[in-house]
Amino acid sequence: MKRFASVDFMRGLAILLMLVLHMIMHTLNVDAMTADLSKVRLIEFVMMVILPFGGGMAGFFLMVSAMGNTVSMENEFNLNTPARSVAGRQVAGGLILLFFAMLVEGVIGYHGDIGVFVHKSLMAASDPSLAPVTWSWDHSLWRFNHFETIHTIAWCIILNGIIHSALSAREKYRDKNKMIETYIYLAVGVLVLTPLMWGLAKLLIPGFPVSEGNFTLSYPRIGEASLGRFILVFFLQPLAGHPEPVFPYLAASFVGTIFGLFLTMPKEQRRTDRFVRAALRIGIVMYLIGLAGVLFNVLSVVNTQGFDQGLNLYMNIWDHRGWTQDIFGTPFLGWYFQFMLLNGFGVLVIMSVIRLVELRGKATPFGNGTRFVRRFGFVAFTTYSMQYLYFIAMFITLDRIFGMPYGRNVGFWPQAALAIVLGIGIFAVLLWLWEKIRFAGSLEWAVKQINYFLNRERRIKLKEQGVKWYRAGLMNVRGALYSPEWIDLVPEKGIDHKAGEESRLAKKLAWAGFVFPPYAFVGYVIARRAAAKEGGSPEHRKALAWTGASVLFFLTWLTAFFILTPAMFG
Repeated sequence: MKRFASVDFMRGLAILLMLVLHMIMHTLNVDAMTADLSKVRLIEFVMMVILPFGGGMAGFFLMVSAMGNTVSMENEFNLNTPARSVAGRQVAGGLILLFFAMLVEGVIGYHGDIGVFVHKSLMAASDPSLAPVTWSWDHSLWRFNHFETIHTIAWCIILNGIIHSALSAREKYRDKNKMIETYIYLAVGVLVLTPLMWGLAKLLIPGFPVSEGNFTLSYPRIGEASLGRFILVFFLQPLAGHPEPVFPYLAASFVGTIFGLFLTMPKEQRRTDRFVRAALRIGIVMYLIGLAGVLFNVLSVVNTQGFDQGLNLYMNIWDHRGWTQDIFGTPFLGWYFQFMLLNGFGVLVIMSVIRLVELRGKATPFGNGTRFVRRFGFVAFTTYSMQYLYFIAMFITLDRIFGMPYGRNVGFWPQAALAIVLGIGIFAVLLWLWEKIRFAGSLEWAVKQINYFLNRERRIKLKEQGVKWYRAGLMNVRGALYSPEWIDLVPEKGIDHKAGEESRLAKKLAWAGFVFPPYAFVGYVIARRAAAKEGGSPEHRKALAWTGASVLFFLTWLTAFFILTPAMFG
């Protein structure tokens, strides 16, 4: 099975970081930490900046998902599958995913009835004074409409599948660079149309999605609301729902499609250097525009409403729909700058990983060396839905080990860190064991199994291969996780070591590392490994010097931030 290591890795990384951030969010008591700012170490201030930012990277996961989906569609077109057939499969697959997204948010997810039951049960076990917990179907009656990332991905699969199939059926788009240009225009168009779509939703339901400070307009309740209301909200949620509507996040999906096209386009059409430079520049411009706008909005709120409100605004930077005047009070296009900041950073990360892997001939060692991370993304939807498992890790850490009440009660990092390690460990062991039966019973298995009965062509194909109907949903663990055929866009022998190409790359990473430290460490590793073929050259010596300085710069500041507190400065 042919795979792109960068796509698989980034999908797993997104899920892994999501688990870490959500565990911190449910464990760490920020109010307790900030009660006396003079005693808070500077590292904790830094983490309060980094963690909310990371929590807003759902658009990054959407882009990576769109990349993978585009690769799948392009493979179908290369097999001469008719565009109409591909579009039909995309629509069917998106609707199936949307159904399961609703099931997760309302019932089986960590904020659904199962997750709430587990959470309350552990709270009762930690605090005997609380009343015994009884099962309730309350969340399943309304929360299925909560428009989280999976809902967005499902709608984008439908819309993007129709658009991409329609474009691919036209002769002029045989040149994938032309299609990339079209998707750039489409992404810009989505951003322009976003305020109009939100305004349309408010015309149909005044105030949508907010009513008296909450989002009840988005959540009609089964047994109370009319069928017409359910149908209307079903279509308004993609337009303007909470917290991640298709407008503007269809633009992020289009960006992911552009990266997917770059990975799959014919070699003679691929303008590698031009694309890399353009993507990095666009990412930097998006990030800087977003950063300036976000800072302006936060400072404006601080000046008019006080520091606490400004801090609350930034802590909720993950809430994509909330960054508007009528919800969080952002005075000037808050949603736009929030989108540009978070997704500009996502573009930079995606292009950086592709540049370091497929464009250096490193797909095989990188893919084989990142299996632990890739495993989390292999059944990403299932992992997302079972986040209530980390409630167990929190309970063991806080209640059983440290004797603290279960919940968001930790004001110090050691307890939170142990809960994270234990939580990730639980997921890692579960996924490792589950792969032995090819993830039978997972949500991905269920989606594939249903698709088997709905997709006649796939059913015929699997029968010809001798696959029994009850095995149609099993995941290809060996072909995708253990022994895939990794794809490189540039072979390793294509690297010009005589010109010090690796050393020059390491040097550039070192410069970027002064702003984003992970680049410093990656650059240092590349510089060290380049010694065998480029050692002793002026470029290599510069690379070692710059990467060493960049790593040292980070370690110096990191040590200082762990030691220093505001009180030390009077």
